[in-house]
Amino acid sequence: MTEKPNKTRVLSAVVFCSLFFIFTIFNHNIDVYFNGINFIAWTVFMLILFLATVVFFIKSVRRSIKKRKQSTLRTHLPALIYIITFLLCAIIPGSQSFESDAIIVASYQGKQNETIAKFRRNRTFEINSKAVFGYNKWFTGMYSKKGDTLFLAYDRSASPWVGKTLLKNKNKLITLDKTNDTTRHFVPLKITKETK
Repeated sequence: MTEKPNKTRVLSAVVFCSLFFIFTIFNHNIDVYFNGINFIAWTVFMLILFLATVVFFIKSVRRSIKKRKQSTLRTHLPALIYIITFLLCAIIPGSQSFESDAIIVASYQGKQNETIAKFRRNRTFEINSKAVFGYNKWFTGMYSKKGDTLFLAYDRSASPWVGKTLLKNKNKLITLDKTNDTTRHFVPLKITKETK
């Protein structure tokens, strides 16, 4: 007598694989949308999700091997769902590849922090600032260009390290914003990529 297919195994495979696929492919969009969720917490969550998916995949493969004499699609369905998900995650590029091309990419590398700015062909920009202890902040908006000067219009608050007006000077973007606050420190961004 053959064992009835266990719906909970198939359901858990669908749930874990769906979450893993969505969070892997749309990782960039999720991070930007939630305005830089805590990097450490997000990394731990993704690691736990990945390990749980791998453990359930191994259990499904072991069950398929044990039940190989009852070779039906239902017996091997959970293992197939995991395999297809891993293949799709490896083949399909992340959602960032569907966005407009970055014509200027500039960055600042500090000892404990990093800022990366991308200025896209469709006149949008995104600035990501990361630092130790999980600091991860996104700044997005639209920009306009006059000669070698970029004018940034932020969607929300402005980046305290980049400013709103940038001058392209050789291979750097230098902030032209002036402030009376002596504690405010604008960092020059080194241009790492520029296309016409």
